[in-house]
Amino acid sequence: MKARKGISYLEYALLAALVGIVGAVGVMKYGNAISEFFSSLANKTTEVTPKTK
Repeated sequence: MKARKGISYLEYALLAALVGIVGAVGVMKYGNAISEFFSSLANKTTEVTPKTK
């Protein structure tokens, strides 16, 4: 029973590592595009947001 538990932890660790790698590659590849998207979105919302005094 302990051997199976150890294998399960290894599988979860490998899955978590894979998710981390895919996330890092995605940020490296699309980071600038995502940043530009949110910057333009912020600029558009400042145009319609009422200014407080």
